[in-house]
Amino acid sequence: MRSEDIRAFTEYRAHLAECHRQVEKTGRPLFVTRDGRPSAVVLSPDAYDKLAEQAQHAADAAAIRRSLEDIKAGRGRLARETLNAIAAKLGVKRKP
Repeated sequence: MRSEDIRAFTEYRAHLAECHRQVEKTGRPLFVTRDGRPSAVVLSPDAYDKLAEQAQHAADAAAIRRSLEDIKAGRGRLARETLNAIAAKLGVKRKP
């Protein structure tokens, strides 16, 4: 993080357009402080999209790892068994 990537809230508010141009030009986030503490982070839409995509990939990978652990521990059943149980509960006949 560079010092030009940190702005006090009052400075950010006074130079809003300039701050946003800086974020767009550099692609780096801008940290906004209030009372000397981080208060907000300004990102370009592209940077936000990349972070959101990375977070989704991480969540998906964690879900897959949990699923594999469940399968290894015997905490699962075949999809066919689950569908048959749902059909039976709803009173629907399934084709074999």
